[in-house]
Amino acid sequence: MDWAGVTARVVVEACSPTPEDIVLYIGDDGVADVLAPRVRTLARRDALVDPPPGLSIICLHGSLRRLLPGAQRALIQAASSLLPPRGLLVVGDVMWSFPKADIDAPEQFGDALEHVQTTATIEAWCRAAGFLPDLHRFGPGVAVLIAIRGQA
Repeated sequence: MDWAGVTARVVVEACSPTPEDIVLYIGDDGVADVLAPRVRTLARRDALVDPPPGLSIICLHGSLRRLLPGAQRALIQAASSLLPPRGLLVVGDVMWSFPKADIDAPEQFGDALEHVQTTATIEAWCRAAGFLPDLHRFGPGVAVLIAIRGQA
């Protein structure tokens, strides 16, 4: 199974991009290339630095797991401070649905797995940051989380 390809397609659909959206994207170019023609502005960044004004969606694809846990949580918190109420945070990445020790061949989910969190942890961080998360699992290790920012 091409988990990266499945996740990429679902990430784009989860963003529900419109021609009016202004998107901040952190991840690989494949998803960015698909998102770009569907939105008004697509800013590609390595971090939440200098976000474009009027931001409506922040999309993280394959990037959260490459950060230390404290930085992962800080990134989700920062996303909340940058998005307006009802703005979207979309995270497509490896997230363990159950203990990593119980997963056959976890390396099938790619590289940089040492900082992968559980789906429950990512959901909890999103709730703590003021998001209403909706998680979609694709097997034991791949998930796409759509989180709507609540009212301030």
